Amino acid sequence: MSDEPVLLLVQSDPVGVDGRTRWFDRKTISGLRMFALGWPGRIVVSAPSSSGGGTALGEAVPSDELEFDLLLDRAPSDAAALVDPAVVLALHAPANYALSAWDPTRTVFTLENGLRQRLRVELLQARSALSRARITAGIVRRAPAFHRSIRRAAGVQCNGYASWSAHRHLSGSPMLFFDHRVPGEVIAASRAVEPSTEAPIRLGFSGRHIPIKGPHHAVRLVAELRARGLDATMTMYGDGALRPEIERAAGPGVTFAGALPFAEEWIPSVRENVDLMVLPYPQADPAGTYLESFALGVPVLGFAHEAFSPFARDHGAGWEVPVGDTAALADTVQELGATPQMLTAAGTKALDFMRCHASEDEFAARVAHLRDVAQV
Repeated sequence: MSDEPVLLLVQSDPVGVDGRTRWFDRKTISGLRMFALGWPGRIVVSAPSSSGGGTALGEAVPSDELEFDLLLDRAPSDAAALVDPAVVLALHAPANYALSAWDPTRTVFTLENGLRQRLRVELLQARSALSRARITAGIVRRAPAFHRSIRRAAGVQCNGYASWSAHRHLSGSPMLFFDHRVPGEVIAASRAVEPSTEAPIRLGFSGRHIPIKGPHHAVRLVAELRARGLDATMTMYGDGALRPEIERAAGPGVTFAGALPFAEEWIPSVRENVDLMVLPYPQADPAGTYLESFALGVPVLGFAHEAFSPFARDHGAGWEVPVGDTAALADTVQELGATPQMLTAAGTKALDFMRCHASEDEFAARVAHLRDVAQV
C-alpha cells in the first residue's frame, strides 16, 4: 500500500464515456462526492463503462474535474490488486465475492438485500410455477457462498433494517445506515404536513413503474376509495414499463407527473401536493423514497415487511398493512382522511427520525467505519 491511504469504491452503475466527458447517475455521483469529502486520502472508483452521453437525470463531468480517479472495465479483484487500497467497499453481489478472497481484511461489503429479500424480488418477476421453483432452488444453492463471503469480509455496511436484522450477526464489524440524498438543510427547512380539513387527502406514489414497486396497488387504491364514495387524488411520480398500462387503468383523480429531477422538482412538488405518500412496495428492499418522504415531513403508508415495518412500528412515521391488501390500504386512508391530525403527528415523527439521519451524517458514519477497518 502507498503512504496515502486509498479507498477503492467498486460501482455497478456504468459510467458513460463521451470523449473527455464522463456521465454518471446523479445519485451515484453525489454519493461518490460525499465519500471524497470524508476520506483522508485518495479515492479510486472502479466501474463498468458505456458509450455516449447520459440521460436527463444524469450528470456530465469533465474527466479532469472529478474528485476521484476512475478505473473502468476491470474485474473487482483485478482493480484491487492494481490499486492496492487500504480498504475496498463494494456491493455484496456474486460478482464481487472474489474480493473477500483477494484480501478479506481489507474488504467491506454494502449489503442491501438479504437472501429472503432477493428471493422475494426474483419471485415477483417469475412467470410460472416452474420458474418460481428454479429461482428458489438457485437461492438455496447460492446461500453458502452468500454467508461465507460476509463472514470472511472485514466488515459489512447494511443499508436499511431488512439487511441489518437478517445478517449483522454474520459480520465482526457491521454497521447500519440509511441511503438517501436529502441534506440536513432540506430536512431543517421541512415541516410536518398539515392537511386541509375541507379538501380530500392528497396521496402520492413515487417509484419506478415496474411490478416490484407496486404502482398498480396505488392506482387500485384510488379506485377502491372512489367506489366507497370517497374523493381522493393521487400524484404518480416516476416512470417505467408499466406506465402505459397503469395510465389506461387509472380513473379520475390520478395524475402522472413522470420522473422528475430530485432536488429541483421532486422535492418542491411533494411538499406542495402530497399529504400522505403511498409506497406499496411488495418487496423488502431498502427504498430511499421512504426516507425522502420522511425528510419532507410526509408520512408513508406501506406494506408490512422487514424494510418498512420498523419505520411504522418503532418510529411512528407511517402505517403498515399486509402486503397486497388494497382494502386495508383504503381503510387506513379513510381513517386518516377523517382524522388529519394523525398525518401531522406522523409527519412530525418522520422528521424527528430524519434529523438524526441527514445524508451527510450517514456518509460520515460510513467513512468512519471504513477508516476503522483500515486503521487510518
